[in-house]
Formats: sequence, C-alpha cells, structure tokens
Amino acid sequence: MRNQSLAVFAIAIVPVVTAAQQFLPNFGPPVDPNIRFEVAAIKPLADNPNSILMRMTPGRFESSVPIGFLLRQALQKPDYQIVGAPGWIDTTRYAITAKAPEGVPPTAMSVLLANLLKDRFQLATHLETREQPIYYLVLARADGRLGPELKPTSAECQAALAERIAATQAAAAGRGSPPPLPALPGPNDPLPCGFVRVPPGLVAASGRTIAELARGTLSDLAGRPVIDRTGLTGLYDLTLKYASELGRTAGPLALLAPGTVAPVVDPDAPSLFAALQEQLGLKFENARGPVEVVVIDRLEKPTLD
Repeated sequence: MRNQSLAVFAIAIVPVVTAAQQFLPNFGPPVDPNIRFEVAAIKPLADNPNSILMRMTPGRFESSVPIGFLLRQALQKPDYQIVGAPGWIDTTRYAITAKAPEGVPPTAMSVLLANLLKDRFQLATHLETREQPIYYLVLARADGRLGPELKPTSAECQAALAERIAATQAAAAGRGSPPPLPALPGPNDPLPCGFVRVPPGLVAASGRTIAELARGTLSDLAGRPVIDRTGLTGLYDLTLKYASELGRTAGPLALLAPGTVAPVVDPDAPSLFAALQEQLGLKFENARGPVEVVVIDRLEKPTLD
C-alpha cells in the first residue's frame, strides 16, 4: 500500500475559534516512536499577533504558535491532564521550520512534535494516575426524554459514515486507497455529516456518539474528564448554545480561515450546565475518579539557530 503523505494542515490562531473534526477512527500501521524531522530550525520571533500560524504540508512543517500549543498536540492531552508545565509555554513563541521524512503518514504528527520538543526543548515527562474531580454525563429527566436539540442521526448520514469507515479499514489492510477527506466547512456553511463545529458558545455536531462528545468536546469545555453514563448508543446530531467563558473553547487549536468574521457570542445564553439540561436533556454529576496525567519533569527554552 502506498504511504499517504502528510496532508495540508493549516491553523490560524485568533481570539475566537471554529473547530471541525471528521468522525473517523485512527486506522493504519503504528507510527515509529523514534521518527523525527530530518531538519529543524528554531529562531526568535517578534511579538506579531498576525503571524500566529501552524501549518504542515507534505514534507514541511511551519509554526509560530506558543509552545504550549505544540506541547498539547505532541502529548495528545488537554490541559487538565498536563501537570507541571512552566508558565511561559502559553506566551513564548518561536519561528519553527522543519522537514519531515518522505512518506510520513498524517498520524505521525504528534510523534514528530514530541521528538522535536525532546531534542530541542529538553522535554522529559512521566505518567501518573491521580484521583481528580470528574463529571458523569447522565440523563437529566427521569423519563429518559431527550432535549429538543439532541436527535438521532439520519439513516443517510449513518450509511455514509459506515461506508467511509469501511473504506478506511480496507485501505489500512492494503485493499485500495483511503477515501478523500471532505473539505473543512466554513463557519457559516451547513455542517457536513460526521463533523463537529465548536466556536465559542456553540457546539454543533453531526453523526457522533455521546461517548465521543463526552470524552472530547464536553471534557474540554468542562475542564475535567466527562464520562458518559447516559446509556445512549448510536449516532446523534446536536446543537448546544451556551454562555462561553472568555478563553474557554473546545480544543487547544483554532481552525479559522483567514478573513473569516468570528461569530458573535450571546451574553444572555444559559450556562453550559443549564444548556445541557434544557437543550439536550443531559446533565453533569460531580464525581471523583482516577485520571491519567502527564507530569512535565523538564521543559526548557531552546538554543536558537
């Protein structure tokens, strides 16, 4: 099977964000944990908010985002699962350019970044399991009735997702090529089947499981792990409008096309907790449980090129 090159991946960081993710499992051969950029240059960067960008194209990586963005991407962990990182990671930026080995698959991005941080920023970590506050996501109503904004995904969308997953599995087994990725929708475009859109104050999803939304989007918004205990199975579409906290978005990276007007946040919207109950018929229950965290033992500013 032909190796799939790194797809174009561009991120413009702005104060408000729109995120979109495709509903696809991570099939394919495991990534070599020792894979590294062949060449990497790190230079000082003037404080220019208009230059904030992270982009990966076939064979090339460019970044001017704060190091904290790269750290989260490398560790594949949200803030509540990262302990001991120095405060400068969310303010200090460098101009980084690197060359990726030929034929590197898209799934190698986090490994490449982790090894870059180890080699040039002296990153050292270890895993621990700690007892921490968590939320259980449960049905809000005794009769199990769902809210008006949570609906089963259409049969047409479910069939399209099943077909795409089957094609991806076949490609991973060496039978054919992987299906092309749909284009990321704009903030005002209809939400395609299998996507999530998360600008401040809004979660819109199509063709997702409740468990996925709990451990991904809702955990990011709540700032702690959310465990699905609704008993709901299958795929759902939903729209959740809530009062966004300043700086609180789902996910550490912004996918907003240059020139796009940011969405207006409704100051009169309900809190996330109230919106869950009123709009989706779900609620959070406080709990404590074991949470795996990455402890940062060492992270230093690099020697510049």
